[in-house]
Amino acid sequence: MKKLSFKGIFIPAISLFLICLIATLLLAGTNELTKEPIAKQAQDKANAAMSSVCPEAVSFEQSKDGLFYSGFDKDGNCVGVAVPSSAKGYGGEVSIMVGFDTEGNILGVDILSQSETPGLGANCVKDDFKNQYAEKIPESGAFNVVKDAGKKGEGDIVAITSATITSKAVTEAVNGAIEIYSTVKWGEL
Repeated sequence: MKKLSFKGIFIPAISLFLICLIATLLLAGTNELTKEPIAKQAQDKANAAMSSVCPEAVSFEQSKDGLFYSGFDKDGNCVGVAVPSSAKGYGGEVSIMVGFDTEGNILGVDILSQSETPGLGANCVKDDFKNQYAEKIPESGAFNVVKDAGKKGEGDIVAITSATITSKAVTEAVNGAIEIYSTVKWGEL
């Protein structure tokens, strides 16, 4: 067995340290350079989602508690609210935006981000699934997921084929938005 010398240990250790230091500095620099563009892109996507789920609104203002955005028409009248929400799906967090009018109707649901299985859970972005939520809030106050369209009743959402976990995640997020919507004090907007 060969005897290790100080030079044989020190030089590789210093080399590895310098490589790690340079890589860390490059990653930190890249993070700093991309932080603002990424935040701007996320805000632009949220703004587009608010306009999509609350189409009559021309401007939005975040609530004092930061839980929802009030949507106003060109005359300054509140025409609805947009509520961001999220839940854990099969592949990770599913983030959505839900639009409500002043009478308790869901105007629309937009998927902000998802990392579900392509061809299965990722189908949650399709209109035929999202449009199931565009109705009056169920009397029970929450939607349920059913697997069989023939068993669909009031407040039921038909699950995406082979993607029940994703369907339940989106439904859980919509139900969370309904809970937030129920706290809105319309006279204070």
